[in-house]
Amino acid sequence: MNKIIMLIWLSIFIQCQSQKINKYMMPIVDNKYEKFDIENFQKKSIRGYLKGRENSNINVQDFQSPGYREMIYNDNLFYKINKFFYNNGNIEKKGCLFNEGSAVGIWYHFDESGKFVKEENTDEGYNFKPENIIAYCEKNKINLPKGYHDSGYQARVLKQDFEGKKVWWISHQIAGDKIEEIILDGKTGKELQKKVVPFYNP
Repeated sequence: MNKIIMLIWLSIFIQCQSQKINKYMMPIVDNKYEKFDIENFQKKSIRGYLKGRENSNINVQDFQSPGYREMIYNDNLFYKINKFFYNNGNIEKKGCLFNEGSAVGIWYHFDESGKFVKEENTDEGYNFKPENIIAYCEKNKINLPKGYHDSGYQARVLKQDFEGKKVWWISHQIAGDKIEEIILDGKTGKELQKKVVPFYNP
């Protein structure tokens, strides 16, 4: 009987741990070659824009100058995948960003022939990691956007320089006409500045 109870508790613990991991999970991006389907894009896009859903993902493709871009949003994640392609359709670079914000994690870069050339750690100098930002926002009731949103002001998370330091800059709407802006030290997560500014909806 005791063994059964222990197994039940162990199962609950593992489920809770997996939920915690999934909550902060960043989409998987690899350094493999990819090709943009230019023919399909030209056939189906409207004014250089194409959006579609596949299961829990929304894919958005558009025309860049030069080249193409694909953005993949997952309904359950705070991050999106961005892929940039050369004019010939070969992959140029790819990696993750906050849904409304700066690049995070490892980004992969390729030359025009599609050959992998380097990886870039966009979190270098940031000991306070993206998952720490999510935890901070949850603790402070800042509603970070999950998945794709085509309208409305969404909370933003950017990497910036502030007084010679790498910092996280968070902005979120606290009233119809007010935005709260928060600056956190990129190494420690310490609040360096917090202020309320007017929000003008164009």
